[in-house]
Order: sequence, then C-alpha cells, then structure tokens
Amino acid sequence: MKILVTSGATREPIDDVRFLSNVSTGATGAALADALAGRGHRVTLLRGTGAVGARRVRDSVTFDSAADLHGRLRTLLSAGGYDVVIQCAAVADYTPARRLRGKTTSDRCSLTLRLVPTAKILPRLKSFAPRPPLVIGFKLTARANRSTREAAVSRLFASGAVDAVIHNDLDDLGAGTGRRYRAYVEGSVRPVALAGLPALAAWLDRFLTRSPLRSAS
Repeated sequence: MKILVTSGATREPIDDVRFLSNVSTGATGAALADALAGRGHRVTLLRGTGAVGARRVRDSVTFDSAADLHGRLRTLLSAGGYDVVIQCAAVADYTPARRLRGKTTSDRCSLTLRLVPTAKILPRLKSFAPRPPLVIGFKLTARANRSTREAAVSRLFASGAVDAVIHNDLDDLGAGTGRRYRAYVEGSVRPVALAGLPALAAWLDRFLTRSPLRSAS
C-alpha cells in the first residue's frame, strides 16, 4: 500500500527568527515510517523542520507551519495514489495573528502576542484526494482520566474524519521505547492496548492488510 506519514511539530512564526512550537521530536512518525517500509509498504514521510528523519524511507518532504503542512498535504493527496494517511504530526492549535518583520529586539519591556486558531487539518484529509484514503489519526491527552480520554477519541470518530485513532496520554510519553498506545477502530467498543512502537507498527500493518483498500492498491 502507498502510505503518507506525517510527523514532528509545526513551527508558528513570531518573527523572522522566532517561532512557537511544541515538544514533538517526530521520532514516533519516523519509526513508524521505517517499520511500515520494512513490511513492504511504499511510504512517504512528511516531517516538520528539525524533526527526526527516517532511515529506510527516501521519499521525505519537510514542512514548517500548520498552514504549510495543510498546503503540502493537499498537494500530495490531490495528485491521488495514496491509500493511507497516518497523521502523527503534532499540529499547533494556535498561531500568531500577525508575523512581525525582521528580528524583534530584546530590549522591549514586554511582547504581547495575539493567537488565533489554526485551520483543522484532520477533518479535511479525505476531501483532498480524488479517492478518499484511510485516515489514522493520533490523539494526545494530558493527564486525563478514562472518560475524558474516551470522549476525545469519540469526537474524532464523530467528525467522520478518521477510520482509526491511536491514543496516548502525556503520562505515557515518559516510558521511552515502552510507551503505551491504545488503538481504536471505528465501531469497536474497547481499544487495543499496545506496548511500544514495534507493537504499534505491527497493529497498523495488520489493520491496513485487512482493509478493503488492500485489493485496490
């Protein structure tokens, strides 16, 4: 299958040298891209500037801001050919309303930024392509209880934007290679618990292999 994986953080520009970002390194997306390529899939990695690169995947494109990622996804998907999108990138929810010119001096008493919401990318992915691909979304919560986690995942499915959701919580991120994931499939009652990236990659491969798109790829 032909798979497009996004990874890493967006960079929302404050001025010509500063930006707002987040803690994502892109390591998860890069590792998944390598693992799926190793299982025979044709993989393209769309990664944030400065994010970890893949070792097996040669087809790699970088992005900067959420708007840049949005545009690159639309361009790649509108050309057709992708069976699956794995949206692992950590996309900013807000961006500065105005980009300052040049480099802001450090002798200012204060600097106030007005932030505005970025356009949501995940709900639009299927509409970008002439033949809607399978979409696997990632959802991160922050020290949330079970009901809050499940509600966040349910909202993604309710939007009609995803076919599966990979969830983890901020508390899971400190577990290194043994970090925990929960895989949800549309219509399923309980998630599949996965310990570590190898288990996640294996689950994704099984899920994609069972998909009806397999015969059309």
